[in-house]
Amino acid sequence: MARPQEADPLTALRDMAADIALSEAQIEEAVADAVVETYRRLVDEEADVRASVDLAHGTWRLYRVEEGMEVPASVDVPEFPRQAAAAVRAAVAGRVEEASRRRVLEAAAARHGQLADAIPQRQAGESWYVDAGGVPGLLPPEEQMPGDRLERGRHVKVVILEGRRRVHDAVLVVSRSHPLLVQRLLEQEVPELQHGQVVIRGIAREAGRRTKVAVEAAVGDIDPQGACIGPRGVRQRAVTSELADEQVQIVAWSPDPAIYVGNALIPARVDGVALDEAARTAHVTVPAEQLSLAIGRAGENARLAARLTGWRIDIAAPASTA
Repeated sequence: MARPQEADPLTALRDMAADIALSEAQIEEAVADAVVETYRRLVDEEADVRASVDLAHGTWRLYRVEEGMEVPASVDVPEFPRQAAAAVRAAVAGRVEEASRRRVLEAAAARHGQLADAIPQRQAGESWYVDAGGVPGLLPPEEQMPGDRLERGRHVKVVILEGRRRVHDAVLVVSRSHPLLVQRLLEQEVPELQHGQVVIRGIAREAGRRTKVAVEAAVGDIDPQGACIGPRGVRQRAVTSELADEQVQIVAWSPDPAIYVGNALIPARVDGVALDEAARTAHVTVPAEQLSLAIGRAGENARLAARLTGWRIDIAAPASTA
């Protein structure tokens, strides 16, 4: 009977696979497939052979199937053990790689849209690789906030967007610029949002500069803006502190578009709003001294208000009379 062949890399590969919960049965299957493929490549490509793997002892045996019987297969090719060992390493490493990818993609599906505490680990170009709750994550440049000063080991809040499969691995794509990050941070700070007493009706964001969040009370006796701002602004400040002091403005939502547009232009004071339904345009009148505030730097305030409400907004001050 042929002596059992030593599968030297098995123990190390088994330990590596255990880190990502690859079962011993999966390892044994990968080893058996690799040994059989190597035998057919080097010895007899037409052979009907089977490999038996003893993972606990790190050995395998080859059997030929002849007339329905399994008999030990002899191997007289000198390079067979070395090439079989290399094939085993590659096969198990491939299974480990695929299992790792699958784990990340499953985590992405389960945690989509969730808030995560991420730890930047290394920078690659403009991207950062992060640890997102024990799962490898990627914070690409387009998902970073303008002005972000990320540092290795310094925790930052992110929102999980998706899993991205790559050639050799998979990563969670996370974001600091997505509007959902602001929503999740508010939900973390505001019990009324957690309990459904206040709901978020819309968010418009220019990351790193300003975000407008429209809120509505689901319970009649709650002030939705006050709940989100918190006593002395403590809840609002807790959110902005996670966003490098990006402005977060809480807007009272209204089913009346004219009122909603006026509310969305905070901090400016609005005198009146006339709606052109056909053009879906809101013509807004503000005091002359409020005009620049209503429009905002480079049109930012008006732009975000328009995005939040879904109305084109035309802002003007009343013509002065001589």
